[in-house]
Amino acid sequence: MEKRTYAPGDVVYQEGDTSESVYLIKSGRIELVDHYPETGDVVSKTLGAGRVFGEIELIDRKARSSTAKVTESSKLLVFSHEEILDILFKHPEQSLVLARDVFDRLRQLYSTDSLDAEMTKLREEMHETIKKAVVSHESRVVKSHNGMAAIAIPIVLLVAIVVGIRLYLH
Repeated sequence: MEKRTYAPGDVVYQEGDTSESVYLIKSGRIELVDHYPETGDVVSKTLGAGRVFGEIELIDRKARSSTAKVTESSKLLVFSHEEILDILFKHPEQSLVLARDVFDRLRQLYSTDSLDAEMTKLREEMHETIKKAVVSHESRVVKSHNGMAAIAIPIVLLVAIVVGIRLYLH
């Protein structure tokens, strides 16, 4: 077990990093941030003292599924994969803290309330993103039309003058 101290703004790990450790928050706050190509970064969970994070990826041995960011000065206990296995098999009573967070996450995953709330949040984020994209597109269209008008008006005037001169002279 290793003790680490983090300052606000520090990143404990990035989405896609290999999973080498599990973290127990002794003090401070950590945000787990998920990145969605459609909507950008979304804080999926904020954790405080006594909470464990990073355990799922360590157990399934996959890359980190989110980024862990420090929001206030934090002290973390860091456990390696081998230490976690030792706790699970040699000291199962100590693994209850780890199990609690895993079961909380499973409960949230299969809770219809949580799913409905996530879907509502995603709909709102998508609505905002679409609205911003439409406004941005409309402003580009208006600018391009104004630019075209700035070019077209002198040309039309020049053609009208030439036609007028030809009519006047003939």
